[in-house]
Amino acid sequence: MVGADTLFPEIASSDHIISVAVPVPLRQTFDFLVPDDSPTAVRGARVKVPFGTRKLVGVITEVKSSSEFPESKLKKALEILDEISLFDEPLWHTLQWLSRYYLAPIGEVIGTALPSLIRQGGELRPANKKSWVLTDHGRASPLDELNRAPLQLAIIKRFMQSSLLDASDFKETSSGWRQAVNALVEKRWVQEYVSEPALAARTLKVDAREIETDLTLTGQQQDAVSGLFNAIDDKVFSCSLLHGVTGSGKTEVYFAAIDHVLALGKQALLLVPEIGLTPQLIDRIEQRFSAPVVMMHSGLNDTERHLAWWHARQGNAKIIVGTRSAVFSQFSDLGIVIIDEEHDGSFKQTDNVRYQARDVAIYRAKQHNIPIVLGSATPSIETYVNASNGRFKLFRLTERASKVSLPKIELIDLNQQATNDGLSPSMLEAIKMTVQRKKQVMLFLNRRGYAPVLYCKDCKQAAKCHRCDSHLTLHRRANRLRCHHCGYEGVIKTNCGSCQSSEMVDVGEGTQRVEDALALRFPESTVLRIDRDSTRRKGELAELLEQARSGKADILLGTQLITKGHDFPNVGMVGILEADQGLYSTDFRASENLFQQIIQVSGRAGRRDDVGHVFIQTRFPEHSFFDKVLTHDFNGFAEQLINERKAANFPPFGYFALLRCESAHQAKSLQFLRKAKDDMVNYDGVRIMDAIPAPMERRAGKYRAQLLVCSSQRSSLNACLAQWLHFLATDAQAKKFASSVRWTLDIDPLDHY
Repeated sequence: MVGADTLFPEIASSDHIISVAVPVPLRQTFDFLVPDDSPTAVRGARVKVPFGTRKLVGVITEVKSSSEFPESKLKKALEILDEISLFDEPLWHTLQWLSRYYLAPIGEVIGTALPSLIRQGGELRPANKKSWVLTDHGRASPLDELNRAPLQLAIIKRFMQSSLLDASDFKETSSGWRQAVNALVEKRWVQEYVSEPALAARTLKVDAREIETDLTLTGQQQDAVSGLFNAIDDKVFSCSLLHGVTGSGKTEVYFAAIDHVLALGKQALLLVPEIGLTPQLIDRIEQRFSAPVVMMHSGLNDTERHLAWWHARQGNAKIIVGTRSAVFSQFSDLGIVIIDEEHDGSFKQTDNVRYQARDVAIYRAKQHNIPIVLGSATPSIETYVNASNGRFKLFRLTERASKVSLPKIELIDLNQQATNDGLSPSMLEAIKMTVQRKKQVMLFLNRRGYAPVLYCKDCKQAAKCHRCDSHLTLHRRANRLRCHHCGYEGVIKTNCGSCQSSEMVDVGEGTQRVEDALALRFPESTVLRIDRDSTRRKGELAELLEQARSGKADILLGTQLITKGHDFPNVGMVGILEADQGLYSTDFRASENLFQQIIQVSGRAGRRDDVGHVFIQTRFPEHSFFDKVLTHDFNGFAEQLINERKAANFPPFGYFALLRCESAHQAKSLQFLRKAKDDMVNYDGVRIMDAIPAPMERRAGKYRAQLLVCSSQRSSLNACLAQWLHFLATDAQAKKFASSVRWTLDIDPLDHY
């Protein structure tokens, strides 16, 4: 690891004042005096400082000889925790840019880039791992000596299966394992063993696997690979869109580029939308590469995340696979960044620091002077425009790698056919024919639960959440009514809460209801439901997906969990049960999201030998939207959207920022936003809309409102908002709202809810 002196200029001895970014929602740094007898202060190092009545761990952003405040007013920092910087120059500049671009507090931005244990002031290097080994004495001793100590006996039997065990192994035996192990250490049966912090056990499996080599690429794949090789070898920044139809072999292009990077001794970062949705991708990486792999995602505990961060920083891990937060990983020598399914909304952080990981990754790749690849069958309109105008390189994969044609798509007109439990007669017949051919069926319904509404036939009222402007969803098996927005749940009541009538009926279909209907109509078939309710336990999603891939299920039913990044070789038919959501939405991105979703799930059909079939149930078969869907014409659909957005000056031809506010008092949110509009400085080309209630005004007991600010110039938009933020921090009347409202600023919002 490089030292601080190679990262930042040498600090003069007279520089005794440090500016510190602390993890608080304040858009400023704070000056402190360097503590006595401390290591040399270095920009990017952690420091413990007094902050009001608290002691916080912040990060030094500047070391200087003077302050705008008198030194007599400055407090002394408590302790400098690091002698080196935690950030190299590319990452440091990326974080500074992120703070400016998204107008986010620098302390929170820097905190986002560090594992929790590091943010709290823990040691940079993970603690050595404690394990236990069976001694020669323990191996030679008769087991009947432990007959009166059954737990110790059980532990020794575990040692007979494996010579080295750690705490995670013992926890499976008993919660009281520690006392039993200590007793065995005293008897000299077992000896403690301390090892260096190692890569996660998952990465060690690659050594025992057959590594894939000698894969033949198609001509289009080879063109993309050659372009990426040139950028890697030239050590220059380039951003490329790999636009390939579903099943076209985008992953093989990724792997070829990673192979080239690894051969040069560099690291590769692969970002995926959701780590739980891509276990098959991880398996393929482990099968293909012998290089150590680490994963970074929200499912890791603090210790696991710290360990992954450390091995990426030290260069021990050569391939880093993660979700959006992995874009902040520290690397020893990064060689390429790849973003799979770049269009996916999961790359946008929707709370705290609201960044778009795709855009952050592009900026960071530019800082490293390395290539970045954005892959998708249905790229975002922003990325598509950048590729069309030459700002990004464009590589197209227009055919499936298997040479099988794209699936045939047919519409089922629900005006001509009635559905029963969400299934039309034509859909049921298609399912029957597919199952008879020994092919799998995949059904997509992005609505979990049994029914979305519980309705009173007498007073015409539906069961509503008392904290949200939303209906409660019926979960019949759990005998619960649940709000999918705030998490509230209650027992299903037999009588109406308004009129006490017993005439309560469930209306609409969720995945649980369709599952029951399928089990009734196809009793000989195995139905597998995959949604958030069926995958609550850790590892359950991976288990269900493996069942689906192995062919143990005849009919797969699920929400968007089954649409992304999966390769089910035997799926012959896809059925989309509800395709009309988004056709008439007030959200200008709704049709784009719907098209992406339909094309992605349709792409699961017919990926091997036979041409797949897709059936879409809709009440609007004449809608022009379906003209492009039926022919898989993403380019034509994108051009339509581009023309519409250009005329309306919508992104990517205009720039949006959304100011959101919530309060326990209904009037307060709107009052705050109306004042915000009045206080904003008028900039040429900046348009400030009226404050309005959010589409779902009440959520989790809070009343929400929003204010849209838009401009054709990014610089004008951010200048206007920066001036307003400064005014808000200094205006006495604005500060009065602080106790009654909570506001957030979202640059480049993906949704308006």
